[in-house]
Amino acid sequence: MYKNTGSLWKSLFMSLMFLSLGGIQVDAFVGINWGRMAKQRFVPSMVVDLLLQNGITELRIFQPSLNVLDAFADTNIGMTITLQENFLRNVREQKEIDAMIHERVKNFVDKGVKFRYVYVGNEPFTKSKYTKTPFSRILHFLNLTRNSLDKYNLPDIKVTTPIFTDVLINMTKPSEGDFREEIKGQMVEFLDFLNKKGSPFVINIFPIYTVYNLGFDVEFAFFDNVKSKFKVVDGNNTYYNLFTFLYDALVCALTKAGYGDMEIVIGQIGWPTDGYEGASEENAERFHRGFLKYLGRKEGTPLRPNKDINVFLLSLTDENMVNTDIGNYQRHWGIYKLDGEPKYKIDFTMHDLNTKPTVAKGTVKMPNRWCVFDGKTEYNETLLMKDFDSACMDSDCSTFGSGATCDHLVFAEKVSYAYNMRYQMNNQDQEYCELLGAELTANNPSTPDCEFPVEILTAEVVDGGSPDTKKY
Repeated sequence: MYKNTGSLWKSLFMSLMFLSLGGIQVDAFVGINWGRMAKQRFVPSMVVDLLLQNGITELRIFQPSLNVLDAFADTNIGMTITLQENFLRNVREQKEIDAMIHERVKNFVDKGVKFRYVYVGNEPFTKSKYTKTPFSRILHFLNLTRNSLDKYNLPDIKVTTPIFTDVLINMTKPSEGDFREEIKGQMVEFLDFLNKKGSPFVINIFPIYTVYNLGFDVEFAFFDNVKSKFKVVDGNNTYYNLFTFLYDALVCALTKAGYGDMEIVIGQIGWPTDGYEGASEENAERFHRGFLKYLGRKEGTPLRPNKDINVFLLSLTDENMVNTDIGNYQRHWGIYKLDGEPKYKIDFTMHDLNTKPTVAKGTVKMPNRWCVFDGKTEYNETLLMKDFDSACMDSDCSTFGSGATCDHLVFAEKVSYAYNMRYQMNNQDQEYCELLGAELTANNPSTPDCEFPVEILTAEVVDGGSPDTKKY
């Protein structure tokens, strides 16, 4: 122990849908994250319809954008927002948090938006972030935010912050679960805040990253772990998959800190479809099928049996502008392509239906036109490499690399891919195809394994384009 150290019809539609789906329990949910770090984004009203059609009851957004919040008025969809660090670092007084909460929460509660959580920052104790620029005032900002919500009489909205699994020490079995030594003091203060305010511990779990990081058999990441005999025996408990292993490791860490009964919410979990070994649509479908069946059985884990587990899946769409500091797969969490087509079968209602989710309605695909490299060998190699690198830097070449779908392309094809991504991500503006050896074509250059996308028409900008909100 170291404790002391929108509209009426939308609401009606949602209610009827829940009844027809067999009654999803109010106290447990499967939600989804919607990150919008992409050149082409779904219109918020389109996302509302998509969630309603698929029985998704909760949404987490990363920017508390005015146009997004507006779209979710009177929808009965639970909303989780984030106060991002670039805002928090400039906060000096309570009144600045008050103004934000009034503008982005209180005003929209009055419009019928159903807020569940306000996240304050994101993963403040992550190793890389903590060692380089420790965000040590997280507790201060949590208290300011709680004060603001109480000021506006919003006690049911909980304040917390997501935590990454690297807060736990490396372990070979769950009973070894504990928080890293250098953060124990801050972690106890954080847990004490959550406990006093009735807020959950939110953990982000990335199985494809963690299973390799811990040196486990990759099959251990899946719930139908049938291709290997890998398992972890821990006293009287046996673990056949990574999720229950990590969940109970966190339970052990919380117990050692004196908070063994604290509510746990899974803030992010999913499987990417590109950019890494094992990242594929087939494996993403396999992971989600097993995971959602497991949640539906409500069997819990060996240390918390027969418990509902609340989850936010990662993610609604790909994000072709997100940071790739961990790996290229970070841009490929999407269950949906940016053109509105689902990538694979998944049943958000946990009924194990063998069908793809509904297609997003309202996207407008741009003309079937591609910017490609003409393949000639007469060009200066240095200049060609410069344009190739520049095109990748200005767009998204995350499908290159070991295990990724386009890594098998020969160099000339990779140049074409990079040129095309730059062209597509800039709304097929011909100016962005003015590169060495570039030409426009109506012939699809895709290969059986590597798709050269035609993007959708950009229909909205993050935060509605307001200078006041772009900082988020």
